[in-house]
Amino acid sequence: MADATNLSGLWLGSFSYPGGWAPATPFMATIVDRDGSLDGSTIEPNTMGSGGESLEAVIAGSRAGVAVDFTKTYDGASDAAHAVDYVGRVSIDGMTVSGVWSLEGMDGTFEMYREAVWEEAEADEADVVRLS
Repeated sequence: MADATNLSGLWLGSFSYPGGWAPATPFMATIVDRDGSLDGSTIEPNTMGSGGESLEAVIAGSRAGVAVDFTKTYDGASDAAHAVDYVGRVSIDGMTVSGVWSLEGMDGTFEMYREAVWEEAEADEADVVRLS
């Protein structure tokens, strides 16, 4: 049986800023989980400047059971070249990770879903549309 807490795969999610001072930012992450050692990459819309349409970053960190801790470091190719710390928990079914991010005294929340969750939601929506 596969380990539901293994985070390897494609994830879609968003992160939110404190006090809602900016809209939630969507992102896509590709993660490789090697026995709790996490590596991967992210891409998101560039909401920080005019250096390109998207921002890319690498992630590195760890997972111990359902506890997740990683750092996202922007590659500096666009308008961002800083690191953001993420701490969260994997859901019991292994399909969601949610938690908080922090950067220089500021923090917010994040949530990400395995790609399969989005595919199921799209299928459910298509079923609803057919029933209308």
